[in-house]
Amino acid sequence: MNSLPILEEVAKKLKISAEEIKFRKDLAGSSNAKVSEISWGKNKSGILKQNTTKTEWLVYSKIAPKHQIPAPKVLAISQSSEVPWVLLEKIPESIHPKDWDKENIIRALKEIAKLHSQFYNNVEGAEFSDLPKIDQSEWKAISSELQNNIAKALKIAENYKGKTPLTKSDLEIVKKDLKSKDYLEKLLSTGITLIHGGTWTYNFLQTDSEIFILDWQECIIAPPSWDFIHFYDLLPFHVEGFRVQLNEIPLSFNELLKIYLDELKKNKVNIKPSEFKKSLKASVSLQIAHLWCPMLKPDVIYLKGGRYFISRSLRLWPSRKAVRQHFTNLLNIRKMK
Repeated sequence: MNSLPILEEVAKKLKISAEEIKFRKDLAGSSNAKVSEISWGKNKSGILKQNTTKTEWLVYSKIAPKHQIPAPKVLAISQSSEVPWVLLEKIPESIHPKDWDKENIIRALKEIAKLHSQFYNNVEGAEFSDLPKIDQSEWKAISSELQNNIAKALKIAENYKGKTPLTKSDLEIVKKDLKSKDYLEKLLSTGITLIHGGTWTYNFLQTDSEIFILDWQECIIAPPSWDFIHFYDLLPFHVEGFRVQLNEIPLSFNELLKIYLDELKKNKVNIKPSEFKKSLKASVSLQIAHLWCPMLKPDVIYLKGGRYFISRSLRLWPSRKAVRQHFTNLLNIRKMK
């Protein structure tokens, strides 16, 4: 094995030789980051993220050391973003999201609110200067990417009429929202903060005493409503092997919203529910265009009981009827008073 500088640093911290570290490349991956594994000794283990995004490197190298964020502690990190290797410490065994009860959901949501509170309208430091952000100066490029996602999804919905979970009419609504002249104003109506960008349940690790949030590569300076709607949107999705199933949420949308806003207020951030809902409505369209439109693909497989569309994660969705109802409920948030 070639000895890499970051492994030398890890070995030094562990007081062992670099040759004693077992390193396996490319165990898994996502659309923008390769993931590798590193382990050492009988009772020690960790996760080495190889070639993660520059955003995640910025979070762990500049923001986490200076601020209190619910990210795992770093054992070793590269000094340069040119090769942004990040090694996370071993994390205690946690409660799997499929076993979350009402209290676990509340704990996770409060953690999001605490994160937002710390940075609410306060992201002017040098450590934030290179992070992506949603604002007037960068909206043209962001909007172009979102519109491209919608265009591709519309073509798939048209080719597979009546068979995609997001219908053509759903996508036309989103397209119209994003093109409206006052869309960005509505989205940013309650200000900006540091958001995680991927607050779905499988990015949380909860123990009895701690909560960590993983995968900070989608971290962005944006309206807090986006993290909230991402959490709410993906809360009922639970993964069993390669199958995804939808579970009922034990809290209503309004209950979750109250918990979140109350926690913001507790942390000295007071946003009126009516103002936050305005931003939330805009965030629904952003969520669909950013997350769900790229999930639609023309690949179809046949299983007993019906046809299932494959997402880019290669996991199988529940029935079209169940997922379509989920998107109907999500889009209905746009109509709330």
